[in-house]
Amino acid sequence: MNQDMINKANRLNETLFTQFSKAAEMQMNAFRRYADVAMDQARKVSEVRDLDGLKQLTTDQAETLKSLSDQFTQDWKAWQDYFSETRDQVQKVFEQDSSEPAKEKSPAAKASGSKSAA
Repeated sequence: MNQDMINKANRLNETLFTQFSKAAEMQMNAFRRYADVAMDQARKVSEVRDLDGLKQLTTDQAETLKSLSDQFTQDWKAWQDYFSETRDQVQKVFEQDSSEPAKEKSPAAKASGSKSAA
């Protein structure tokens, strides 16, 4: 029984480690994307030298904001998928936990049922 609990804890730890690794990777990728956008915008602002350059910058920023909005939506969807996947993975670990003791209890239930009939 002690080994069974250790195995269950190991499965849960492996699942959580895998899921947290995915979360860290998602965060780093998002950080890189947004940092790249910020650096690109800073570069574009520093290159403005006249009114035409400013007009082009504002046009580019409108497009950048649109693409950022789309990226936020994609990131939010990715996080929702991540949370659903994590929930499913953890539930699988606990379903394995609950199904194993049920198998052990069913022979005991049969034995106690036959005793009460006797």
